[in-house]
Amino acid sequence: MPLTRLLPVFLLMLVCWVPQASAAAGGPRETLEKSIALVIDILKNPGLAGQDKSMPRRIKLIDAIDGVFDSTELARRAVAKDWDKFTPDQQARFTDVFRKLLERTYMDRIESYTDQRVEYLNETLYGEDKAEVATKVVSKGVDIPISYRMIKKEGWRVYDVVIEGVSLVQNYRNQFGQILMKESPEQLIVRVANMTAPPAEKK
Repeated sequence: MPLTRLLPVFLLMLVCWVPQASAAAGGPRETLEKSIALVIDILKNPGLAGQDKSMPRRIKLIDAIDGVFDSTELARRAVAKDWDKFTPDQQARFTDVFRKLLERTYMDRIESYTDQRVEYLNETLYGEDKAEVATKVVSKGVDIPISYRMIKKEGWRVYDVVIEGVSLVQNYRNQFGQILMKESPEQLIVRVANMTAPPAEKK
């Protein structure tokens, strides 16, 4: 499934990104429920509404995004077996540019949130440190199944989202895997960085 197909529902995934302190407050399902409430508060805050408040609103949202999603785990899984080909420095830089790519790509969608409703279906634990929370997003009469795969690291943190049976990580893994068959990790980092860099800074 192309990434553009995921855009309308990826919003709801990002609405669940909150500061790490909140993520540590309870189990997987409780973490998601609190996350949604917190980020919607930012989106509905009249003091942060309007184009003139775009920058402070985005700063708050990005601060929230950097919390409960495990950026390193998500980046590692997005390149899968190729992760070990990256040096520690490259792993850190790839994690950073990949996080920025997700923020840049989907921020407008986050801010376009209106009245979608999330229904929590079930929580499945896999041992002590893995879980999956199944939800259903109701948007304009359409039900969209979304499952959150989570790992326990100083609280429950999301490392993948499955939307209508399609894994976000797998989607990127397919793209990055094709690139890494022909190019080096450093070249991939430059590619991803260029996707969010101003024209004057592209390499």
